[in-house]
Amino acid sequence: MFPEWFIASTLDRLKVVDRKAYLVPSTRKPIWFQLVVATGTALVLALAGPIASAQADPVYPSAPQVKAAKAAVGDKAAQIAVVEGQLKASNARLVAVQTAAEVAAEKYNLARILLQERTDAAKAAAERAAAAQKTAGIASDKLGQFAASDYMRGGNLDQLEVFLSSKGPQDLLDRAAAVQLISDIRSRTLQNADLSSAVAGGLRRQAAQAQAQQLAAEQTAESAKTAVQAQVDLAAVETASIQKQQSAMIAQLATLSNTSVALERQRQDGLKAEAERRAAAAAKAAAEARSAAQARAEAQARADAQARADARARAARDAANSAPAPGPVTNDPVPSRGGVSAVIAFAQAQIGKPYQWGAAGPDTFDCSGLTLIAWAQAGVNLSHYTGFQWTETRRVPLSQLQPGDLVFYGVDGPDSHHVGLYIGNDMMIDAPHTGAYVQYDDIYSFGSDLLPYGGRP
Repeated sequence: MFPEWFIASTLDRLKVVDRKAYLVPSTRKPIWFQLVVATGTALVLALAGPIASAQADPVYPSAPQVKAAKAAVGDKAAQIAVVEGQLKASNARLVAVQTAAEVAAEKYNLARILLQERTDAAKAAAERAAAAQKTAGIASDKLGQFAASDYMRGGNLDQLEVFLSSKGPQDLLDRAAAVQLISDIRSRTLQNADLSSAVAGGLRRQAAQAQAQQLAAEQTAESAKTAVQAQVDLAAVETASIQKQQSAMIAQLATLSNTSVALERQRQDGLKAEAERRAAAAAKAAAEARSAAQARAEAQARADAQARADARARAARDAANSAPAPGPVTNDPVPSRGGVSAVIAFAQAQIGKPYQWGAAGPDTFDCSGLTLIAWAQAGVNLSHYTGFQWTETRRVPLSQLQPGDLVFYGVDGPDSHHVGLYIGNDMMIDAPHTGAYVQYDDIYSFGSDLLPYGGRP
């Protein structure tokens, strides 16, 4: 370590010119002292060199580097936006393939119901035809008996024999009456035989037609079964493919966002849930708007009908001066429903059981199979098809739904493809689609497919 007097003396004689240090010579000091000072000067210059070099090469990024970094961040953000858009599209595609499978399943349910109806009709027609044929056979036997009787009598039981064999006026009248009675009976028997034969023939043709319809219904049901299985298989393949693509997309997003795959998956699940919440809220608002508009239209229609009724009443009163004005239009009261608690309790007990198209329990269900068996707990018979359940129930606006009512999804009620059991607070229990389970769902979670009216059994 150099003493302070040495360093002070050296710095006093140090002169910097053009960023180079020079030592001013002095005759006041001996030569050995100058050598020591020169050595110290070299050391100071060595220490000052890195300082000058650091000042000459700053560590902050240059403008081109900043520009390149901004471009890289922009490119990464754009890539993230593209991948997230692809994820959103794949989610929509997943919903579409699941819905298509459910539509096919409900068509199969309809085909099965029609097949059963055609089978029952063919059986009934065959039974009617057999009964008519039996009646025709009895009439034919009676005709045969008359023919045999005539043959045994020699075929001469006619009015001439009556006159020739008569023993007197009374006997003549009695024999003539008997002949007429026999003739009338024979005539009626012949007519009955002809009619029975005609009826039997018509019923045989109906039975044949019913059997042909049954065969056609069997073919339709078999085709529907094949179609739904193909659609379900396609949905399964596409679902697996979409889920694999989504996993790759989430991994890519994790890389782009410098985070883990697990964290990115949680983020995407959160984004999806939020998007579904917003979509459900929008669907609810749209449904309420449609319901309100429908209610206004119905109120206006009732008011118009009342006005027309009042006008007709006034005209009739003015003309006859006796007809009273009609009373106000009233809606029929909704009958109280018993057993709703049993219906809902049954549906809740099925939570977690897998969806299976065409199934109505006890271990698997589809949507209409679940509502069918649930309402059977209250003694209500519904068909295993959403479109028929629509026609078998009374219309209820969404704003007036009560627990136990049915909610429908589709283009319209008769062609609806999904149904759920309403339990209150905008929630339902339903069997959504292949790969899912009986579960609780928000009634607005299926988007704009929700019909503005529910069904009350």
